[in-house]
Amino acid sequence: MYAASLLKTFEESLGPAFQVDTGYPYQGEARGSVQIANMILDGLRRPDIFVSAGTIPVMKLMNATDPLADWLVEFGAAEMVIAYSPDSRFFNDVEKARTGEIPWYEVLSNPALKFGRTDPELDPKGYYMIIAAELANKYYNDSTIKQRILGEDRNPTQIFPEETLKTILEQGQLDAVAAYKHEAVARGLPYITLPSEINLADPAFSNFYKTSSYTMENGIGQIVFGEPVYFSFTIPNTVKNLDGATSFATFILSTKGESILEEQGLSFIKPAIEGNLEKVPSAISNVIEEQESMQLLTREK
Repeated sequence: MYAASLLKTFEESLGPAFQVDTGYPYQGEARGSVQIANMILDGLRRPDIFVSAGTIPVMKLMNATDPLADWLVEFGAAEMVIAYSPDSRFFNDVEKARTGEIPWYEVLSNPALKFGRTDPELDPKGYYMIIAAELANKYYNDSTIKQRILGEDRNPTQIFPEETLKTILEQGQLDAVAAYKHEAVARGLPYITLPSEINLADPAFSNFYKTSSYTMENGIGQIVFGEPVYFSFTIPNTVKNLDGATSFATFILSTKGESILEEQGLSFIKPAIEGNLEKVPSAISNVIEEQESMQLLTREK
């Protein structure tokens, strides 16, 4: 199972390439990452591997009373953007926002413009969009931006399932949506880039990102603070096909996997392991160690 923002990349590129390279069958299911974590915790799904947007959904499995995961690997960095429809009746205005002729937040504040995003209780991009809008309030010194664009945090007129949000945009039912850059690239959608202080993609602004947050309505009031968005994966403890899961994980980290992900707009980063290192399959940790050795050799040259 994987974050639905990777749907096109996984189903049309990474998954088929994995099958050809390894001979293992591939079957993917895309949903919001928080929703996937909840389904695993509730015993509704037992995926062999879980690829998540952000680390918080995987941490839910790791921090459960009976942990369902012991580690995670961060492998890719995402960037928040605003994707829009070429067929939108506001296309000219959005294009001007893309080129910087008019402020992007003024265009999105138009009450007639149909803006879509995901549920912050089910999908990290949902709460990342809320956090980005709060950061915009601070960056532009205008406390009204978030309210004008989003309304309430869970505004029902804007919230759609993560796995169908871009399709709804492409069908012309929405004018613009909150998206990761790699989604827009994979689908060939035009998009507005946001300042580094807002797009949750630049580690140099980590401290500023942390000044905004979203409080989950999940019964415990978990506070999610702004942070650079790193994609991660784990192999849940309920795995049925450990060899296949390990092979898919190492394929993600391989040169070919990296090339596919970067081609689709996801920035590959130096893999980092969090959690119990001893529980990480040796094939995965060996790949990461080999990459670190190669980087050291490159620097020495």
